[in-house]
Amino acid sequence: MIFASLGTMDMPFFRMAKAVDEFASTCKEEVIVQTGYTDYKYQYAHAFKFCTKEEMRRYISEANILILQGGWGAISEAMELQKRIVVMPRYDKKEHIHDQFQLVKKLDVLNCVIGVFDEKELPIAIDKAQTFKFQQISKGNAESIIKKALIDWGL
Repeated sequence: MIFASLGTMDMPFFRMAKAVDEFASTCKEEVIVQTGYTDYKYQYAHAFKFCTKEEMRRYISEANILILQGGWGAISEAMELQKRIVVMPRYDKKEHIHDQFQLVKKLDVLNCVIGVFDEKELPIAIDKAQTFKFQQISKGNAESIIKKALIDWGL
């Protein structure tokens, strides 16, 4: 199963929603999407708006690959579970209240995630995630890596 989360930001993220649904149309695995406030009519992926923290942990734990937006909460948890993580950052002021690109670029350079900076590249990134050697993060260290990445980029 592939699990995608558009997060809980109250701004829609149609670019990611459309890219995930288009990917789901060709994927042999089940694709499940937590949509939050993005009202997109999915044709191929199974979608729901919100879930409890426990349900989110279960989806993250059970997924073969995660497709996440650039917020650090789910990324941090997924890193500590040593999951295969593909991240599409939201645009500043259009899709979020701040820029997610710098953090995702830094985590991509550190091999913690595979960043997707053009939604057309999502299928390539997911394919790459199947065999990519992600940096192994020990329990309790993801948050410090993310904080250091933010400081390094002056965020």
